[in-house]
Amino acid sequence: MDVAERPWDGCGKCLVGVRRLFRMKAATTSPQRQRQDVLTAAASIGGHIIGWADDWEVSGATDPVTRPRLGPWLRDEMGSYDGLVAAAVDRLGRNVVDCLNTGYKMRDEGKLLLTHGHDGPWNLDDPADENRFTIEAWGAQMELRSIQRRNRDATVKARTAGRPKHQPSYGFRYVRKVMNGRVDSVELHPHAAFVIRNVAQRILADPMNVTPSSEAARLNRIGELAPADHTDMMYGKLARGRRWYPTSLKNILLSEAALGYLMHRGKPVIDQEGNPVRLCEGLWDRMTHDALKKALAARDVPFKGKPRHSNHPYLLTGIAVCGNCHSRLYTQTSADVPPRYVCTARNKGWPSAAHCRPAPLRHRF
Repeated sequence: MDVAERPWDGCGKCLVGVRRLFRMKAATTSPQRQRQDVLTAAASIGGHIIGWADDWEVSGATDPVTRPRLGPWLRDEMGSYDGLVAAAVDRLGRNVVDCLNTGYKMRDEGKLLLTHGHDGPWNLDDPADENRFTIEAWGAQMELRSIQRRNRDATVKARTAGRPKHQPSYGFRYVRKVMNGRVDSVELHPHAAFVIRNVAQRILADPMNVTPSSEAARLNRIGELAPADHTDMMYGKLARGRRWYPTSLKNILLSEAALGYLMHRGKPVIDQEGNPVRLCEGLWDRMTHDALKKALAARDVPFKGKPRHSNHPYLLTGIAVCGNCHSRLYTQTSADVPPRYVCTARNKGWPSAAHCRPAPLRHRF
């Protein structure tokens, strides 16, 4: 461990290093640069790092409180710390309100807030420091708005020209003649197309017993990469161990993107002649698509229990875990039994719960 990185010792300068990057690429050096800037800022006041809140592949528009790594620190779920240190204000967030909320939280709790390039901790009780912090947050927000506007314009231009702009739907892949260049064509991904076609065939062959839930569990059990991990692997990133979920699998099966169409907001893009813009051959034809819609529509069963009149979570939501497989417990309600917490991990085919006993849905608390 670096001399500037030590466990909590109660010295009053135990800091959490904050790093964030929207898009991770193999050639990027931003994580290393941010790390050095954070260590330099911490050393300038004689502080040290007790932990890192590294949010990679996280947009600056995300509220810091909900970020995967920084959020738990701000929600006081990670233990004691004396403040935050970041490479720049825009690493805290790209929204004036979010940055000020984080800054004022540190001030009100008597904690330090440092960024590289600023002399010492930010003092938001001082008008000059408060104004400078606000200006830097405002600059970050304006940069975000400019990026968003350019992305929207590029997306509209590509859609008008009949070209894809976003990531390919599951079962497809983009073909580029020049590395990192524009998309020249779209084609079926051999393995992903085989996987999703097999799922569709199994459901159509036995629609009463084979469901998106059972197929998602099967794909999890055999270790098939979930769509997000599959996309990451296609672009040279590491898989994160994400799982198949029934809803996302059902959406793939029912989406008209499977017919090879260019999509926008869930609907095919229509050309000037009134026809859907086709990018390549589909995973299946229209007849199969209609058969899937008919087979999966029968799964919609109205809830017969008492309606919930509150959007507030139950007391142990997000806290209670299974004592066997340590997966998160969920509440389950029905017409004939009271609400209870249950473990559904083995039923979903999660490898970590392969040996969870007793049987799924029998953990009651």
